[in-house]
Amino acid sequence: MILELDEAQKILKKNARDFMEREIIPIADEYDRKYHPLPKDVALGLLKKLVPLGYVGSTLPPEYGGQGLDLISYAVLGEELARAYLSLGMIVLIQDSGVLPIIVAHGTPEQKAKYIPKIMSLEKISCFCLTEPDVGSGARDLKTSAALDGDHYILNGTKTWITNGGIADLAVVFASTDRSKGARGISCLLVDKAESPFTTRELPKLGCRSCPTSELNFEDCRVPRSNLIGTEGSAYLLALGELAKLRVAVGVGALGLAQASIDAAVKYAQERKQFGRPIGSFQLIQEMIADMAIMTDAARFLCYRALYLIDKGQIPFKEASMAKAYSTEMAVMVTSKAIQVHGAYGISEEYPVERYFRDARTLTFPDGATQIQKLVIGREMLGISAFV
Repeated sequence: MILELDEAQKILKKNARDFMEREIIPIADEYDRKYHPLPKDVALGLLKKLVPLGYVGSTLPPEYGGQGLDLISYAVLGEELARAYLSLGMIVLIQDSGVLPIIVAHGTPEQKAKYIPKIMSLEKISCFCLTEPDVGSGARDLKTSAALDGDHYILNGTKTWITNGGIADLAVVFASTDRSKGARGISCLLVDKAESPFTTRELPKLGCRSCPTSELNFEDCRVPRSNLIGTEGSAYLLALGELAKLRVAVGVGALGLAQASIDAAVKYAQERKQFGRPIGSFQLIQEMIADMAIMTDAARFLCYRALYLIDKGQIPFKEASMAKAYSTEMAVMVTSKAIQVHGAYGISEEYPVERYFRDARTLTFPDGATQIQKLVIGREMLGISAFV
């Protein structure tokens, strides 16, 4: 179990933080106000700056162009990016962790050769399509269908709340190829927009406003049969495994927001003076900052534990849900306390803490709301499922 970073990870963290302080943090508030969401050209410009630091494909084996980093190092990078600009962090999360691992683990040699280099080089922006307007946590009840017609699947349906959807060139889409089989009839398709066009609609939201979050519509979309990931009916378990990883990654994003809030609150409490002394000398201000630090560290260790288990080849459903549930709810509380430390200035756009709070509140929903995570934890502990 990882209790502290090794020297290589500390260097990675310092380099990432120095870059974020120099290149990303100065523009984050302006971009968050200006772009709802980031236009594709602007997003690509920022992503290209991040590639040399290892933000795309960092955990992939060298034979695929990756650096073979462990998942704790991946978390270090993710936390620093989220601390700077969570909207950009969510774009990177899906490009790096939403599609690439699926193709590496389950794709054919032809799929790997065609798509991994294009995702790594940002030639193709990717998205992960599971959620539907009427199907959120009950993924086994997907309504999107894929019917085989010769050498193509005919894809019909709607996906919603899809990160990167509006700027995506490549979508991993989960659809039912045999509705009579329920979960065992769910399959996974690579949908290349250049070959299989689909339409999108942007969904405005409270936080992460610069991150594209979209509704995708597939109407008689013809997808080559060769774009099937794995075998027909094998995708439900694949989706559950990927969701466990993505849940921890969202938790890591929450860590970044919490750490940014702590840093902002400490700085403000040291500089702001009332009654002739810094407000940081007041006991209740110190209590809030102490609570923020305790909760953030607790969440960090929950995330690190889950990533450690995934690195060992496990799918830790309970630990991943613990990390996601606690970290995102923690971030809501910590960012709220940061606003309180700032007083009335905390709700002003002159300071970033109001953005941190909006972003944190948004994170309690992706990849399963907090209540769903608790049901997963309960199932794993009791051996009894609350899902019907």
